[in-house]
Amino acid sequence: MIAWIQKTKVGLSVLGLIALSTFLLVFSLSQQNQLTTRPDGVPLRKGPNRTSKQLASLKAGTKLTVLERKNGWWRVKDDKNNDEGWVASWVANNTWLKKPTKLSEATIVLDPGHGGSDTGAMAWNKKKYEKTYTLQTAKVTEKELTKAGARVLLTRDKDVIVPLLHIPRTAEKYQADAQISFHFDSSDTHNSASGISQFYYNDNSLPLAQALNKSLDNLPLQNRGYESIPYLVIKDVSRPAVLLELGFINSDKDFAYIQSESYQEKAAHDIKVGLDSYLENN
Repeated sequence: MIAWIQKTKVGLSVLGLIALSTFLLVFSLSQQNQLTTRPDGVPLRKGPNRTSKQLASLKAGTKLTVLERKNGWWRVKDDKNNDEGWVASWVANNTWLKKPTKLSEATIVLDPGHGGSDTGAMAWNKKKYEKTYTLQTAKVTEKELTKAGARVLLTRDKDVIVPLLHIPRTAEKYQADAQISFHFDSSDTHNSASGISQFYYNDNSLPLAQALNKSLDNLPLQNRGYESIPYLVIKDVSRPAVLLELGFINSDKDFAYIQSESYQEKAAHDIKVGLDSYLENN
């Protein structure tokens, strides 16, 4: 009799643990499909992109049920009035953004040129590499854009080589609003050229090049303007894409700026200003 009671207690304990585990699992899964908006005025859109028609503006604290996920955009239902639509998950979940903007809804891909065994151009002393400063500048720009609420994706975040044909894949996969590649120019001889340039190829990239050309006029180096050139990273991509040359690495004057944290921060700020303008008008 005692043995039977002991066995029964063990069995009931096991059943209790199974029931508790099942409840916790179901509860956890249900919570994963719940979302409460944090900023005020989160756009509810007809489709999963920032240019889709806006159906409503959701107040902070709006409770939503997540119905579908697609490349960072979530199809949701407003639990209060049953409205359905899409929100940018990184906007709805943002803890420091007070009110969404065109930029905060955007997906921006930053491409630090070269990397790994591909050093890129070199400074005149052959000891400093382009790949180092493209990554530094891209990371500073990532910080600036993330602070503004944008979703920012890097093609590389460390010293590795990314095959040229692979670079546009990130922008294509996430249907990016802009892809910006960072480079530093080099002339045939030491100190024979100076300045910054912007390059695009596809027609849909021209407005982005023009917006960045205007905002980058504020940099301390001469702006040599924008031009259409079939560079592989901006040619084989359907998304708006621009390649920036932010100075000549074998110019003493330009390299002093290129190495400077303040120059990188100024470039990042001006890129943000250019993106603000571009997204507002396109």
